[in-house]
Amino acid sequence: MTLVRAMVVMAAVAGAAVAADEKPAFDAAKLVGSWKITEGTKAGEKSDAAKLESPAVFAKDTIKFKTEDGTFKFKYAADAKANPATIDLEILEPDGFKGAKAKGLLKMDGDTLTLVYNPDAEGKRPEKFESTKENKFFLFAMKKEKAEK
Repeated sequence: MTLVRAMVVMAAVAGAAVAADEKPAFDAAKLVGSWKITEGTKAGEKSDAAKLESPAVFAKDTIKFKTEDGTFKFKYAADAKANPATIDLEILEPDGFKGAKAKGLLKMDGDTLTLVYNPDAEGKRPEKFESTKENKFFLFAMKKEKAEK
């Protein structure tokens, strides 16, 4: 009987150790809020820091931010169960870009969010968090802004 109890305890401890090694699932609810864009790369070219001053504001299913080309609003759907998490984007505004779609990846590490996407609607979803001249992906790193009280 003691051997059986010892085996049950060992199995429970081993199960807890495996669970502790598993990475927690991406929590899409944590996207909601204002994110300061700290770094941007488009097709391997670093963006001018002055052009990244406007925060990306995530709502439940939209993202809005300003660029030198105007204010952009995207509808998005994130799949938090995928590893890494995936995101599908569709431009709602401005009219000249309306309907354009993109596929990407998301990862969150503390208060840092990294987004990479393929702006070619017919192209494949990125497999890595990188932007090169060859893949033409867009990559952004963002820090969550503290909510004002």
